[in-house]
Amino acid sequence: MKRVRTWQLCRTGKFGADGATITKKDLEEIVETFAPPRPISIGHDAAKADNFPKFGDVLYLDGIHDDPKHPGEKVLVAGVVLHPELEKQFDDKADGNGIYEGWSVTIPRRASDGKRYLHSLAICGATPPKIPELEQLMVKSCFSDNDTVEVYDFSDSVEFQEESSMSEEEKKKMADLEAENKKLKEAQKASEDKKKSDDEKSKQDYADMAARCEALEKGIRDEKVKALTDRFCDKVPAGVLPKIKAVAEVLSVAGECEFSDGSETKKQAALEAFADVLAGLATVSANKNVLDDQFDAGEYSDKAKKGGESEKGNPADIAARM
Repeated sequence: MKRVRTWQLCRTGKFGADGATITKKDLEEIVETFAPPRPISIGHDAAKADNFPKFGDVLYLDGIHDDPKHPGEKVLVAGVVLHPELEKQFDDKADGNGIYEGWSVTIPRRASDGKRYLHSLAICGATPPKIPELEQLMVKSCFSDNDTVEVYDFSDSVEFQEESSMSEEEKKKMADLEAENKKLKEAQKASEDKKKSDDEKSKQDYADMAARCEALEKGIRDEKVKALTDRFCDKVPAGVLPKIKAVAEVLSVAGECEFSDGSETKKQAALEAFADVLAGLATVSANKNVLDDQFDAGEYSDKAKKGGESEKGNPADIAARM
């Protein structure tokens, strides 16, 4: 014989550590939106997945009544039937035998209109229900195990959202909103794609400009190196010229050099300083060659030499004899 138990499902007031509030309007919305039967689960988590078994049903709502133990509050009463295995955990005079004790409703708001509805009823175990002191009011045997009971399957999503029938006008508004939302998403994507394309073009333009600047700077450096090697090509030995060019190429990308004469510090480009050094060395070398040519130009007779041979005088001897 099946037993229909009359239970208080929930009542008005503030409950739990977060002070969750249930109002009379909430209870009225639950009565208005009730779609029997609603499943009974062991704990709330089991009601979030459609592959968990159910352990009974909330068959009907008996209505909203004054709560005699909590003056000024209203209580929602319902008729429930438990699975035979769960029936063993409840007797006819109490709300549980200690293994499972008490129950707790899940009453989210519908996505379609924001009204509360009874999603499921959870049997509590180690964790007490958020709304305390809900009572079993009555137990009634009303149908046998062989009776046929019509049961409807309501499979809810994890988000606890149910769809309600909408009028044609509401459907059109919903379609218009979806179309507008699609346009906004497409416009946003187009804007993001354009920004990405512009960023990539800017990066490429910057890279091209940097390459042109580098090529221009290299051309200027090459011209400076060529001018330096051309300047000294006839003033230094041919074998030294490649080394001068190699050093000049390195110095052409170097910074400035600082020189101090004790009272003043000057800055000069490294390549220009190298050119000045080469010019100074070339001048010294040219002066030495001229001086050597002057002293080696004449031969002087030395009577002391045997056989009347003449010899080239060094500059000191020549100066002594003059």
